[in-house]
Amino acid sequence: MSKISPKWMALCTAAISITYAAGYVVTEPKAAPVSAAAQQIQLHPLDKGSKSQNDQHSSNSQANQGSTKKQDNQSGSSSQTQSMYKDGSYAGQGMNRIGSVSVSVTIQKGKIERVQITDCTTSYPENLIDHLPQQVVSRQSSNVDNVSGATESTDNFKTAVMEALSKAKA
Repeated sequence: MSKISPKWMALCTAAISITYAAGYVVTEPKAAPVSAAAQQIQLHPLDKGSKSQNDQHSSNSQANQGSTKKQDNQSGSSSQTQSMYKDGSYAGQGMNRIGSVSVSVTIQKGKIERVQITDCTTSYPENLIDHLPQQVVSRQSSNVDNVSGATESTDNFKTAVMEALSKAKA
């Protein structure tokens, strides 16, 4: 077998490098666009009620008669929170380059009653995000803590819950 000349060696090396770089650029995952509806769901459902409470504190300092108004507004905001979602069971899925997470969200009396991970095909074990459904139920929001070492799995979970909640919007 004869030796390859240094010119051919350089040419082959350059060709392989260019092919590799082109393949990397083409297969680099794009960030999934988040719809406006999904961004709105990320807000905590009690945010509207807490805003009206802050407004009431300023009006309460002006006059004593604001206390009855405050009670009326609080009861109105709690019923508004309860009717935020339609009762039923809704599915959602979040995916990216490491896999996907599917969830089922159950709404009862307008509140998030149960969240269950129905499928997890991420490259990290599902048990790293097993505690997130309880956070959604306790916070009544898709805004959960990031899991160190499984950030993209957490993002998939959040996206799946937001998708399910957007379907449940009243």
